[in-house]
Amino acid sequence: MYLDEFKIAKKVASDTAEMLQENFLSNAGILSNRGKDIKTVADHAAHEFIVDKLSNTDIPIISEEGNALSFNLNERQWIIDPIDGTLNFTRDFKMSAVSIALWDNGRPILGVVHHLFTNEVFTSFQHHGAYKNDHKISVSTIKQKNKAILVTGFPSGRDYSKNSLDDFICNVQEYKKIRMLGSAALMLAYVACGYFDVYHEEDIYIWDVAAGLAIILEACGQYSVQPGSSDFKYNVKATNNFLFDKI
Repeated sequence: MYLDEFKIAKKVASDTAEMLQENFLSNAGILSNRGKDIKTVADHAAHEFIVDKLSNTDIPIISEEGNALSFNLNERQWIIDPIDGTLNFTRDFKMSAVSIALWDNGRPILGVVHHLFTNEVFTSFQHHGAYKNDHKISVSTIKQKNKAILVTGFPSGRDYSKNSLDDFICNVQEYKKIRMLGSAALMLAYVACGYFDVYHEEDIYIWDVAAGLAIILEACGQYSVQPGSSDFKYNVKATNNFLFDKI
């Protein structure tokens, strides 16, 4: 079940990446750059491209560039981020990706994260494992928090108050190292590969993490998704089985 959708998702992600590489690498076309967020012509073009292809599956689509007013994680739906790491993309910082996931009944069925600069493809399909290109991947076996590398970030919609940032600092002090790459999808993919050990972000949009969490799960990891400050935002953590109860 869903094997056809998995093949479609891989093809659509690849075709979208090719379209973006051909048309927008030199100029993403910035439409707005207010506050912590940025929107580009490239985002909208990728959104329309993906939605056009996935609409043939007759499965509802939730997208960062869509106009949905509410969200229910328990529904069957595609969850897509046409460009995860848009600011990186506009600055030619080579950390951004096309992210496509299919979730059903609150669980990920499949995930595809296509790196826009390297063409590395991270995939997962329920009960079939997780892969980087053709190589099976798995999370790390680090057991101690003070030996673990945390990947995290400051989503555009999170609380930037002093109290919130103080809590963040207290948490990250316990890790060996911290990395921030500006793409939740790729950070989760790298945790799935075992390059890093823990991913944790507060008030992150579901489309930023949906595909990455699918890959984490099939890479023998665990994740937690707790409601954030709006329908689309969640407090998310993902890691291996040894560290999960310690973060």
